[in-house]
Amino acid sequence: VDSKMAAGCCGVKKQKLSSCSSSSTSSNNSNENHCKDVTRANGFSGCPGGRNMVVNSEMCCFCFDVLYCHLYGYQPPRSPRFTNDPYPLFVTWKIGRDKRLRGCIGTFSAMNLHSGLREYTLTSALKDSRFPPMTREELPRLFCSVSLLTNFEDVGDYLDWEVGTTFKP
Repeated sequence: VDSKMAAGCCGVKKQKLSSCSSSSTSSNNSNENHCKDVTRANGFSGCPGGRNMVVNSEMCCFCFDVLYCHLYGYQPPRSPRFTNDPYPLFVTWKIGRDKRLRGCIGTFSAMNLHSGLREYTLTSALKDSRFPPMTREELPRLFCSVSLLTNFEDVGDYLDWEVGTTFKP
């Protein structure tokens, strides 16, 4: 894995992975390695089947930076280096050792990643009606994951799918 360091607005050094990654990635903001923990589909630590995936841990780091800057009244972070291609996306926040759901909102409409992650980072953190808005005090215990939706398929009927074959991570 080729890694480079990048500093966010919260002043924490973070590892940026530039190798392959999965359709979903997550990180925790609890210490200096908060953007190092990446989860991959089906528990693979590499790219299953040699697929070139889009999601990387820098996206989660960016979400943490957006939330941190918002909660502390700083200017939003500068545009990230990852792709700005349009994707349907979801930002999920979990909290604590047991990683309880703390917020999850996204869109099935494709959005450019930079603006989409900015928008849905704050929407999922502050406007998920199931939870009160997140606070500064929660930041050290938060985990973030980003999901990009790809390979949509038209179907003729809402029952037009098979368990175990239609939906594959």
